[in-house]
Amino acid sequence: MSARRFRHARTRPVPFGSIALALVVLAGGVVPAIGAYQGREPIDPPVDKDSHGVFITDGSFVHNVGELQMNITNWGLIGSRPGSNSDFSDQPSGMWPAGSGVDYLWAAGVWIGALKNNVPLVSTGQYTPEFLANPDDPLDTIYATFQGAVGGARFPDPGEDDDSDGLVNEDPLNGVDDDLDGKVDEDFRAIGNQHFRCVMKDNTALAIERFSDHEPLDLQLVQESFQWENDAVDDFIGFEFEIKNIGIITLKDVYLGFFADCDVGPRGQGGIADDDLPGFFEGAVRAQDNSLVPISIAYMYDADGDGGVAPGFFGIMFLNHPTDLSGVTAPATVGITSFQAFAGNAPFDRGGDPNNDAERYELLSRVEKDTTPPLFEEGKANDFRILLASGPFVELAPGETLTYQAAMVAGDGERGLQKNAAEAALTYYGAYFDRDIDPDTGVEGRETKICEAELGDAIFEQFVEFCDTIGLSADDQFPPPISEDQLDEDGCIYVNADCMFERARGNTQCKKEKILPPEALGGCTGVQGKEFQVTWLVGLAPVPPDMRVWQTDNRVHVYWNNMSQIVPDVRLQEVDFESYLLWRAEGYDRPFGSSISNGPESKLWSLIAEFDVVDFFENRRELADGTVVTENLPLGANTGLDVIAYTPWAYREGTPQYEDAAQAKDLVRRILEDPRFSFLNATIDPAQFVRFRKEEGVTDIGLLYPELRNFEGAYDVIDTVYWVENGVKFFEYVDRDVFNGIAYFYAVTASDFNADAAGEELLPIGPGLVGDAQSNFRFAIPRFKAQTAEERDALGQNIYVFPNPATREALAEFSEFNPNANDPTGVRVMFANLPAAHNTIRIYTLAGDLVETIEHDGTVEDCPDEEGFGNCGGAAFWNLVSRNGQEVVSGIYLYSVESDDSAFDRVVGRFVVVR
Repeated sequence: MSARRFRHARTRPVPFGSIALALVVLAGGVVPAIGAYQGREPIDPPVDKDSHGVFITDGSFVHNVGELQMNITNWGLIGSRPGSNSDFSDQPSGMWPAGSGVDYLWAAGVWIGALKNNVPLVSTGQYTPEFLANPDDPLDTIYATFQGAVGGARFPDPGEDDDSDGLVNEDPLNGVDDDLDGKVDEDFRAIGNQHFRCVMKDNTALAIERFSDHEPLDLQLVQESFQWENDAVDDFIGFEFEIKNIGIITLKDVYLGFFADCDVGPRGQGGIADDDLPGFFEGAVRAQDNSLVPISIAYMYDADGDGGVAPGFFGIMFLNHPTDLSGVTAPATVGITSFQAFAGNAPFDRGGDPNNDAERYELLSRVEKDTTPPLFEEGKANDFRILLASGPFVELAPGETLTYQAAMVAGDGERGLQKNAAEAALTYYGAYFDRDIDPDTGVEGRETKICEAELGDAIFEQFVEFCDTIGLSADDQFPPPISEDQLDEDGCIYVNADCMFERARGNTQCKKEKILPPEALGGCTGVQGKEFQVTWLVGLAPVPPDMRVWQTDNRVHVYWNNMSQIVPDVRLQEVDFESYLLWRAEGYDRPFGSSISNGPESKLWSLIAEFDVVDFFENRRELADGTVVTENLPLGANTGLDVIAYTPWAYREGTPQYEDAAQAKDLVRRILEDPRFSFLNATIDPAQFVRFRKEEGVTDIGLLYPELRNFEGAYDVIDTVYWVENGVKFFEYVDRDVFNGIAYFYAVTASDFNADAAGEELLPIGPGLVGDAQSNFRFAIPRFKAQTAEERDALGQNIYVFPNPATREALAEFSEFNPNANDPTGVRVMFANLPAAHNTIRIYTLAGDLVETIEHDGTVEDCPDEEGFGNCGGAAFWNLVSRNGQEVVSGIYLYSVESDDSAFDRVVGRFVVVR
């Protein structure tokens, strides 16, 4: 059972694929200078013979566990440029809702502007990809993780120091031994249900060569992006950008920008780019915790909603960046200082695209916000791009770092966008904790620790409540500054440094925390003894389990482990598991821009089964006469989990598999009992640990136990034994309500219970959060079992083609998908009841011309093909495309099936295609 949680997660560089990675050559065959670049022709990451294929151009990293799906790259592009005919353009690009085929983004990227030697320069992610991974380093790729991953603990996880070296999150996920302890990526932070990280620079030799008209700012950009599955927080993607000056010149007047060309509408429909409208909102939005959330967001939407197909609004917002209450070294508050909307069909001075660094910097540094048309004023629609920026940040010296957080948000209409933007902000704000276990710190709204050792005598010029000095004139009575007797024994004091933020959130009572109930403290920081903020934190349903499916004759077996019962709740730090939920989706036709690996839209999912632990909760209700009735109610159906328990064959006595696994069980048990194992295993994913070798050579455990070599290429038994010996349990559900040849999706998620954590043990008080099927699914096509030689002798051959005749209507009913680059027709016929042997299927015209040859392996039941259409078991599929790459025409076709096993005679048949 694979431990890989994400269908696109890769930890090694990915090949380029077929895309030509070079500057686009225009009609005249001339490569344009960057200064003259304008419009929509995509510029791809430049490449030369030494690039090693580090650039992610195959769409293999997609945020797809939430409702807003997005392609991510490590060469500046966020999105997939739909319709650009690149290897990645079929991937979602701000697709919302997930799997709908409606995109809200063409391309987006970071813009960073600054004065370098007083010259305005802007390094961009799009349209010009000046931020690139290092093409000379094969490790410089995108890394994926998730909250709960081994090595990714962070506070409040009790094991936040994953490698027990006294440091926390000192080895970020990048394939490098950052802390020089001989281990790689053993102590990083993992956020949300899906977390991507990559590093890019604007001064690689490749970028300088290709973009010779641009002088780099000498910046390193660490890009991290996060997504969550819960319904309340699945309509946005969080971003964190760390910008480091890796040059030798101090940069002045730095601006942080985000550029987006949105192009709202359904894939495959022309003209969607020309009817968009920009918008901007700045104000306070009431959030789910009843507090106000200050929102500053730029957005785009379709002027007419494309007939109701694209009703959403797509926006980008800043969640945090450095601030200075005086406004001298940074903006006084978090937000957008410049919002610009422009179109590519006009010159720059008339509202068109900027063409060079000077014009880009001018847009970033404009302290103004463009006026936008009234909502849905179709006469003002155009192919708009938007740019939002914040600044200036007075300087960024060599070696210094500037960090800011942002979010891409989608919602139903303007109100829906604002609501989801508020939830994105609450997710970033996270929660405060009493990390120092001192109830006297983090009280009365004071959350920030300042010390005399750092500030010197300047600490006595500060104020406990910074807001007390805002707006006072020289003649006003200032509050007394901090005095020496207010400092603790370490010369420190907690102050309310974010009082302006608290006021913006509508709560001026944070100092009265001792008499306020928790629900009245929304927007307060530094209360109830909680002084330590953990950002990007929300309550989550239990992590979904590792799962796989086995498709067989009119059945699909779904297997999973008990991972959901092991990982503690991120906030409670206790296991609050309640149930496993089984989901199935059918009727999927692969809308343009979606794919099997990114999943169906949410409306196709149906809950087919739920299995829960046996427990109860106390429910109190008051009758009309004032009587209080207490009821002990079951928390769910109380099915228990024994009904789905699964014992692996390696542990079923009396079976051949039990005897075959004896060597593996002996080896694993000796490894687990070896005292050296505990040290080696401290930070290694258990599902990947017991291996003889890895890319770098023989593993540490392989050196100790060379007999692991005997299992190379067949580690399934080792993995199963290792998990079982470590206490991992397995479950199985068999779905019999399915039909051979039809496409299905399956998901296994988990739920928890709403808990009262006031006592020593968690007390259930009602149902809790439920995991989203989109976060953990697999694709399956039930198929006929291969016919054995004995069955052939007894029953004769029964090979046939379905549907036959293959009419448009029959093909549409038989799992028809919309075409894409890898599947040009989207239709297929199935050859059924094939022999349990290696077979060759040849398809001919009536005239005897060979049309196509299909290789089939009937000795394998569980097809390894991730798309589900693998030719194994008793079935093989053909997409009605000839060996010359052409769709076949209507007619009668012959087929022959020849087996490498002499027990199966050659079979000849025919079928009809009506197009």
